[in-house]
Amino acid sequence: MVGAHPDSDPNSLLRQICRKRGIDQDGLSVGLETLPDEALLANINSVAQRISRAMFANEPTVIFGHDDPDGITSTYVMYQFFNSCGYQRHNYFIPNRNLEPHGIQEGFVRFVREGGYKLVITVDNGISSYGGVEKLNALDCEVVITDHHLVQPETLPNAYAILNPQLPGCQYPFKPLAGVGVALMLARWLGRSLEHQVPLSSYFWTAVGSIADKVPMTGVNRTIVRHVINHWDDMNDPSVDFLMRNHKRIENDMDVFNFMQYTSRLIANGRESGGQHTAMRFLLQMGDAKAELFQAMEAKQKKWEGELNRVFNILDSVTAGFSSNAFIYFDDEGVIPYPLLGTGATYVLGKLGIPAILLKQHNGDIVCEGRCGEGFNMVEAFASCKEHLKQFGGHAKAAGFTLEPHNYDAFLECYNHYLAGNLSHNTEPIQEEPDACLTLDQFTSDNWRGLELLLPFGQQHPEPRILVENVRLEELQKLFMLEHGSVSLPLGQAGNTLLHWRSPKQVRVLSFEPADSTA
Repeated sequence: MVGAHPDSDPNSLLRQICRKRGIDQDGLSVGLETLPDEALLANINSVAQRISRAMFANEPTVIFGHDDPDGITSTYVMYQFFNSCGYQRHNYFIPNRNLEPHGIQEGFVRFVREGGYKLVITVDNGISSYGGVEKLNALDCEVVITDHHLVQPETLPNAYAILNPQLPGCQYPFKPLAGVGVALMLARWLGRSLEHQVPLSSYFWTAVGSIADKVPMTGVNRTIVRHVINHWDDMNDPSVDFLMRNHKRIENDMDVFNFMQYTSRLIANGRESGGQHTAMRFLLQMGDAKAELFQAMEAKQKKWEGELNRVFNILDSVTAGFSSNAFIYFDDEGVIPYPLLGTGATYVLGKLGIPAILLKQHNGDIVCEGRCGEGFNMVEAFASCKEHLKQFGGHAKAAGFTLEPHNYDAFLECYNHYLAGNLSHNTEPIQEEPDACLTLDQFTSDNWRGLELLLPFGQQHPEPRILVENVRLEELQKLFMLEHGSVSLPLGQAGNTLLHWRSPKQVRVLSFEPADSTA
């Protein structure tokens, strides 16, 4: 919504942050014309030709997605692209991790067999489904894999073609796309060959899935999200229009970004059986049924948030006084729902700053989700113990696995051995420096617009931390509302306050350090 503006003040908020982070200010305004050529994605011609053949021959095709926001948006982007091209013999299937493990399992194989599908297109998954692809091949159904998770070259599925920027030898320069980012690049390439433009709404849903999957908000990912922000007034999508009617008014760039974050949380809820998902049904539905599905998603989101708070309280108790260089927790009492294992591991990582894995029994197996920060690779850690695992996969900083219960002790010994050889024993917390320093009278509209030019915030480009020196609570409250969750400030005492500037009239206080003396 807001374009670049002149910025001659060397101490403006924007210039301070750019200096601190080494950001080229001129590069903040780049558009889609700077995206790498999709032709650099290995196998994209083979993938596009097979899909085009299915479209022209009217073959029955099914998109196999994943049950998180990245997977939902990936499925929707491809499904709607086919719709817009006039192709009608396509369907989708969203697996439910509460019922079956990750990847291509028996439920989907049965769905393909009974539906007579001749082509499967996986989105946001498939790269670790060697056995599942073999079963589909046996049905004379060809499989095209589009994925973004790290590759295990020795167990690549025998698919018709694989599209994944992580493939060895792939020349695409930006590797950390979300699954929906890969789907968008495929749609763009298909659209080019079919002379069919990809609509702005596809970029919106790609932005939503990318934000939800916590991919780095740099490079291509940033360009996609920024494209949506800059062209917000041109958005035309019935689902976006519906959600906006049930959301606060959007007045600036930060509101657009917050709306995308809200949408990513909303569609995270809705796992169903039989390949369905409430969010997918909402996106494809019109009329009164759409409102009913929205209400169902809202209700599930409220329940999920309640569960999340309960899980966080449990983890607060478990981690109290914890002192080590890695965290391992087996939920033998069954107090953490399986879908929240990853969120729980992320919470522990944020709290302790060390690699964290959470495990529990689920459907007869032991499942695990792991999260880590810089200097550690969770996929490599799991790969070092793969002889004990049924399957594993993910990203360097977020990965998971399944193992049979009798292998748990052997895995634990192996994992601890890996930790001993690959993890620093320095447990001193890293002190993060502020990105900028402002006085209260510098919280101006110009500086706010400068902050918005840095959007979107996320991995590798976090929300800036602004230091306000020698300030009292009373002075802050004259200018801002303090966001819920802010650190408490003592009345009448001046000090150095570190904060996030959330809106023109709202901040979140991160820390307060009393000044040496008060006025």
